[in-house]
Amino acid sequence: MSEAFRICAQRGCPAVSTGTYCTRQARARDKARGSREARGYDYAHRQFRKAFIEEHQAGTLICWRCRELIRPDEPFHLGHDDNDRNLYRGAEHVRCNTATNGRTNN
Repeated sequence: MSEAFRICAQRGCPAVSTGTYCTRQARARDKARGSREARGYDYAHRQFRKAFIEEHQAGTLICWRCRELIRPDEPFHLGHDDNDRNLYRGAEHVRCNTATNGRTNN
């Protein structure tokens, strides 16, 4: 099965891509985000994430948000608290983390 081609989602860019953005625009968007350190993912973040690796590889890591297993072949994120991005709640499925963009607990 072949991948579908589409026009780059960047307004005015005529390039064709199999993803949302063409390679040039994807690189520019990633560069504009800044380094992971500039976004607040420093040494302490990396150490906290490391604490979950062994559990993840053993197949026993549970997503704090949906309470389902995060399989060893699935990537995971560290989930921030919805009200305070300085606090981590725990390991989270990528889909659970990205589905909460802009959400707050009330």
